[in-house]
Amino acid sequence: MTEEFVRQNLKAYDSGHDWWHIERVRKLALFINEMELLADPFVVEVTALLHDTADSKFAGDNSEQGYLLICDFMDKCEMSEIRDRVLNVIKNVSFSNKSKSANKDDSLLWVIQDADRLDAIGAIGVARAFNYGGFRNNKIYNPEIISPDESLNGTNKTGTSSTISHFYEKLLLLKYRMNTLTAKKLAAERHEFLEVFLKQFYKEWEFGTGIYNPG
Repeated sequence: MTEEFVRQNLKAYDSGHDWWHIERVRKLALFINEMELLADPFVVEVTALLHDTADSKFAGDNSEQGYLLICDFMDKCEMSEIRDRVLNVIKNVSFSNKSKSANKDDSLLWVIQDADRLDAIGAIGVARAFNYGGFRNNKIYNPEIISPDESLNGTNKTGTSSTISHFYEKLLLLKYRMNTLTAKKLAAERHEFLEVFLKQFYKEWEFGTGIYNPG
């Protein structure tokens, strides 16, 4: 029942945030929890399934409506006992969330957050980043307008974000934001792939110009 509820509510999302993202996060979360023994597996699975139902990237100002929808669903499915805890995680799992009221010490949040962040890096993360960039019609890369954190090619300009800028604004930071030891180990390999990808990207982008210097 939860799976069907989630599938119905993700129809407008891009393919980087679709059912298969949910399925990957569920598997990662269950694996992390199995290694770390931090929360009840049933609660982990339910939270992983619901974690993007009210995603602000797609719900916008309707996020609160999404939370109400989740509450109603959980109450009808006799999951009221775990509802508030699950909602706390859903509201605070995002990388960009800075809520002071969040319960950041909840081990359930650690597990779901790690699983969600792991799916944002590595080969899957690269694919998802460019898919979402295309979904939003963002530029792949603009060497004249980039993130101030981008330093591989020695520039330091700011402006409209591109998908490559997103690597510096978020993806390359995730390795250092993992909560559990299991996730940190998994993140190391995925982070390395991001670095290899960027090195090859710049090499191909600057081909023949003499600008790129791999060192």
